[in-house]
Amino acid sequence: MKRRANLPVLVKHIGPDHSYLRIGEVAVRCRTHPGLVHRFVRLGLVDPIDTRGTPEQWLFENEAVPLIAKIIRLRNELGVNYAGVGVVLELLERINMLENRIRELERGL
Repeated sequence: MKRRANLPVLVKHIGPDHSYLRIGEVAVRCRTHPGLVHRFVRLGLVDPIDTRGTPEQWLFENEAVPLIAKIIRLRNELGVNYAGVGVVLELLERINMLENRIRELERGL
């Protein structure tokens, strides 16, 4: 029996500007292996929007791509371990929230 190629597929369009990606497409866009994306999910670094079925059926938002790229950069370029990556991502998110709040307060003055 001839095995079909596991080609990445863009799936589930909801509205003109919102689409979801399967794990294979996320991996291709991040230039990595789907197994690494799966590992990031298991470690709690990336959250798919739908985890029903096998990992190949999981759905991710487009925002997962830059997040995974950031995780890979932290790991490969800075040598941060995965536990540290989680802390760094939380701190970056907190900084972003605080900066947004400062801008809101400055507009109110």
